[in-house]
Amino acid sequence: MEHIRDLKKAMSAEYNDVKIDPVFKHIMAIAENKLKLSGKLVDSFLCKQLITSKMHEKWFVFARTPLRPLRIGPTMLDAEIGTLLMDRTEWLHNLEIDAKMYVFRERTSLKRWELHRVAFMSAVFSNMIKKEYESFKAGIRKYKLHHLLLPYGKGVLPPHGRTQEIWNVDVDRLYVPVHVSGNHWIALCISFVTRSIDVFDCSGRKRYKELDAFANLVPRIVKAVQPPRYHKDFNVAAYTFIECHSLGLKLSLVNDGNIKEARHKVLWDLWEAANDPELVDRMSNYEPPECLSSTVEEIM
Repeated sequence: MEHIRDLKKAMSAEYNDVKIDPVFKHIMAIAENKLKLSGKLVDSFLCKQLITSKMHEKWFVFARTPLRPLRIGPTMLDAEIGTLLMDRTEWLHNLEIDAKMYVFRERTSLKRWELHRVAFMSAVFSNMIKKEYESFKAGIRKYKLHHLLLPYGKGVLPPHGRTQEIWNVDVDRLYVPVHVSGNHWIALCISFVTRSIDVFDCSGRKRYKELDAFANLVPRIVKAVQPPRYHKDFNVAAYTFIECHSLGLKLSLVNDGNIKEARHKVLWDLWEAANDPELVDRMSNYEPPECLSSTVEEIM
């Protein structure tokens, strides 16, 4: 009944249509009169089997319209998840958490949110960090990062809504959902700038042992995914960094592997500018300012 009252608030027009429907009006009267019935009984009233491609697949029906399962990142938005989210007594699972984090990633990538240099991790990543930490503790000196952790640092994972953004190059902070103590969710904000971890926890606890895993492994991932910081062609790298940064491009585009192509691009840009009619006209009208001397000094 509580679900029906919630639907009344959110979808008042459709609710009124169903309220006068000869099939459902008696069910709606139960909610209007605030009578208490089993949730399963009401569910059987409102949901029915349709002809679908999958056996036992159930579509939630409201206002005579079936809400078909829809793909949302790593999971499916269906009647089961809808019922779970509507029931305040039910715990959310990994798939629901990861679906929401997927939405955050896409809103950021599509510039629907004015966020910059931010990454949203998944519960899968969180669980992997916690599991890998056990191997880390077993032998710190001999420990090697799991090969699947590096793609997270490069923005290749999570696979849904991948960003291709490298931690500490294109990303300054991570948001991570973490399942702790077997029955509780917390959120972390890991900053590469301040080298700190902020914990968001509605229970008010001050310490979770799970944080040690992130404090030890995330810096190792960051170090492992960094592109070469020093380039043989310092001059080419310098103004290529300027171009990338000013245009809002990823700084990781500049590296030793493509510095030769960067030099070719400089040549092309200069040739293109030298043949640009507008620039040619402006250069032909150039007049040196009086403050400049006639002597040209070159800085070596």
